[in-house]
Amino acid sequence: LIMTSTPWMNGIDVAVAEPPNIEGQQQQDDDPYDDRPWVHELIAEHRDKIDKIKNALLNENDPLFDYPNQHDDLWLLRFYLSHNHKTKPAIAAARETLQFRKTYQLDELGDIRHEPPQTIQHGLVHEHFSKRCPNHAMVLTLPDPHRGVVFFAQLKRVDPTVELSAECWDTAIVYCSEWTFQWTDYVTRTTGRLTKSIRIVDMQGVTLSDLRDRKPRSREAKIFRTMENCYPQLLQSIFVVNPPALLSVLGGMFRLILPKRILDKFNVISPQTEEKDRKYLLHHMSMEHLPEAYGGQNKVPPSEWKLQ
Repeated sequence: LIMTSTPWMNGIDVAVAEPPNIEGQQQQDDDPYDDRPWVHELIAEHRDKIDKIKNALLNENDPLFDYPNQHDDLWLLRFYLSHNHKTKPAIAAARETLQFRKTYQLDELGDIRHEPPQTIQHGLVHEHFSKRCPNHAMVLTLPDPHRGVVFFAQLKRVDPTVELSAECWDTAIVYCSEWTFQWTDYVTRTTGRLTKSIRIVDMQGVTLSDLRDRKPRSREAKIFRTMENCYPQLLQSIFVVNPPALLSVLGGMFRLILPKRILDKFNVISPQTEEKDRKYLLHHMSMEHLPEAYGGQNKVPPSEWKLQ
């Protein structure tokens, strides 16, 4: 693979790290829970389809498509995998993404990895987090520099009654997605493993009346669908912990605003008490990093974690 020109890869001399066995080394499985696939093997497996997507975009002569400097085989692979190994919708999503990144000037942002959304102290992202998500209601962090981003949400603390402009809402969601993408892309390339993010949604203390206040809005549904198309292979799973008794109400609410591809990633688990459920989380972070509240050994709350 040719070295990518993305700013978060400055100083890194390989486009995607190779698996140890490709370099003639003995592969050591230090983490039995780490089952992320190797990018080089995925690209080799789907070489023909990746080339088909690439050639379709090149034939359009779109100046926004910069292969292989900015948009390489890994970039194309993500669209193919996210659209059930179908090239036509993958091409459409890639085309949409190029326009989306131009509209939001994302390629001019630079490296934002060391500015987690909840720490920003100005602008629309700050307005969204300070008003809608106070008291660390939502925290995006990277527990391990060799694994993916974890999004912690304390749903009880989120204020659904706050009125925010469409611009404020969209800007915050886009920034969260871009921040997550930059980190997962960096980890994917430096480890050689296709790395995604997870979300842990804690519903401790959430009541039926709280759920009734969370009325879905059409603009929320629209931006979530856009994020799913323009950030392929970004989200692995959403883990719901401490759910209320009337979980069906929650399911109905999510079905109104989330695309099916996201809904299929929901898992209701009890990691504090069920070892089999805790193992789901250990695929994404070690016991050392997993918070005590979810059966791990980390006594420090996620809002106080420092980026590596």
